[in-house]
Amino acid sequence: MSIPDRLKSRKLWAAFCGALLPVIAAYLSGDVALPEAIQASTAVICSYIFGQGAVDAMAARESSNADA
Repeated sequence: MSIPDRLKSRKLWAAFCGALLPVIAAYLSGDVALPEAIQASTAVICSYIFGQGAVDAMAARESSNADA
């Protein structure tokens, strides 16, 4: 999958917004502390990375089963 194709991913944009919104909320309001916002953003990014890894692993497993 090329870079432009990856930029069209709805999961990528959802993860990007999910990582950005806590930091924006911390900046614009005093309700969310910055360390908590960074922690929430990190959790979203890690979830996206592990989720994409699982999808890629399943795709690789299916392609290896199809070749066998």
